[in-house]
Amino acid sequence: MTSPLSAIAVEKRRQLAATLGLFSMLFIAVGAVAATGASTTVVKAFVVIALVVAVVLGLMAWGVLHSVKLDLGAQRLDAAIEAAVVKRGGLMCDCGHDHDPDELHVVDDPCAHDGHGVGCTHSCETCVLAAIRPGQVVTAERKRPSPYPRTR
Repeated sequence: MTSPLSAIAVEKRRQLAATLGLFSMLFIAVGAVAATGASTTVVKAFVVIALVVAVVLGLMAWGVLHSVKLDLGAQRLDAAIEAAVVKRGGLMCDCGHDHDPDELHVVDDPCAHDGHGVGCTHSCETCVLAAIRPGQVVTAERKRPSPYPRTR
């Protein structure tokens, strides 16, 4: 599942998290300095508001950094899966479209790149993943032993 933050580049999200963290620290400093002043009701309210804003900004910064961590983890997982498939002699689909792994159909609009579908050459029938649809036998030779005893 992708989050709306995934549409923003990782470096921009890191900059946003750093900015939010700096503003959080600024509000902590403002609240701490105000707390050392005169102890009136207005000043106490200002200190509480400043510290609440600091906590909210800190949580926002943590959330943005957490989304970066999740996206980078997903990218590493995808790269590891691709490397494992290629290492075993398999092929990865490079048609440029997302596929539903259960149904093997294109889940995004394959012709949205120009708005009219002109020039789109994508076809699920010619996709590399079409060879591994459920119900079809993959003719690749087994590379590992069977977990069952051999019949003689």
